[in-house]
Amino acid sequence: MNTENSFFETLNEKFFNPFCCRNRALYFECISQLIEKSKEISVLYETDARNTLILYLQNCAYSIETENIGEEITGGKTPQENASTILRYFRACGWITPQEIGRSGDNIASVSAYCRKLIDAIHKIFGGDANGAITNHIFSMYEILKSSFGKDSARSIRPYQNILIPLVENECDLKNELLILKDSIREIMRAVMKMADTNSFGQFLMKDELLNRFFNDYFFVKKSGLIPSYLSEIDRMLGKLRRSELCERMVQDYRKIENADESRAKEKIGRLFDELESFINLEYEQEMSFIDRKINNYYNLYSTRMMMVLSESTNLEHELNRILLLLKNLGEDNREDALRRLSKAHRLLSVGYIGRKSFERRKKRNPNQKNAGLAAGELSLEEKQRLTDELLTETPDRYSMENVEKHFEGLFKDREEISVEECAVHTREDATMIAASMIYSGTAGFPYEVRFRDGMVETEAARISNIQIKRKPL
Repeated sequence: MNTENSFFETLNEKFFNPFCCRNRALYFECISQLIEKSKEISVLYETDARNTLILYLQNCAYSIETENIGEEITGGKTPQENASTILRYFRACGWITPQEIGRSGDNIASVSAYCRKLIDAIHKIFGGDANGAITNHIFSMYEILKSSFGKDSARSIRPYQNILIPLVENECDLKNELLILKDSIREIMRAVMKMADTNSFGQFLMKDELLNRFFNDYFFVKKSGLIPSYLSEIDRMLGKLRRSELCERMVQDYRKIENADESRAKEKIGRLFDELESFINLEYEQEMSFIDRKINNYYNLYSTRMMMVLSESTNLEHELNRILLLLKNLGEDNREDALRRLSKAHRLLSVGYIGRKSFERRKKRNPNQKNAGLAAGELSLEEKQRLTDELLTETPDRYSMENVEKHFEGLFKDREEISVEECAVHTREDATMIAASMIYSGTAGFPYEVRFRDGMVETEAARISNIQIKRKPL
């Protein structure tokens, strides 16, 4: 017996009927209400289920059309009657378990396991938020691999079911998310081609949820520095896992579950590892490169379409070429007059953009954070003396009074005074020597004095006050 036959034989033959009738939207909402109610209480009895449906039918604007399901559901009946009819229909289709009397004496109305899984899958596929889905799968794969190597890891008890299968499931989900990204680009391109006015472009940029969702998710993956490092680490841990004894235990785990021989189990485990490594090392990068090219095509299409809409289907390049040819054939006086008139017909505007860094608030430091402090230590007397000698005697003071005096002796020679321009300030050290002379000017023992004049002097090294340095009389 093949898988398809066993699958349909397991389910009620009317299991999918509620999705194929006129009231399918109402049935979907009703079963969703029952599933949510069953999460609030330990056992869902028929009375609770009926009250839940009655409340929903009373509070929503629903339209129930007549259909042949064993008895009629019509808008003419009361919500109580319609709720009872819907419950009987759900039980007949296998969405609610067969009648069973509970401790309270009322029938139990639990939603069947297959129905729960089906409705939950529909909500995830069509109602889930796709933002961050790609990164979530990458992070999940990383955490699964990292935890599998931990000491006394629970995942290592059944490595095939708890390590390899979750990795493969996340890989498949990641592939699907990349396919969704590619499909999103196609839908954006089709939407752009349908636009015929500037208002449509504005609405598309501001309100289109598909565009926002697509670019938010994509640019986070591309610009976040975390993703490449996580992928590299996943690849490294996959190789480590394949060479570890956990791989052999996966083979034995697979043999027990599938009742397979060792050669078949090794082939299966090896194929799954090959698929994972191939996707991480090759397919992921290929898919992202394809998306990059599609985005470039989207931008080109968008800009071209925008030009067509704004020019009202006028070929601006052709018109510009005609004007240039006309100006070329005009005389010099007529050309000047034509250019003046053209300049009055067009107005150029300069548009600037402020980056996010311009108005970001600085993060405040945590006032409750404890100071780390400095490590305390004792120095010996010999060590203290050595450091003191290095500081005071062994380390020369480049700008001491003696060094500054020697510097100006080389500049003055036989002269009595010089200006800043004559000091040849070419480097930062030369400028610092000038500043040191200002400091030592009134000091006893320094043979030079500084007189300040108006203005500043621009030198190669710095902008310095206009001073005159004069040798003190003996």
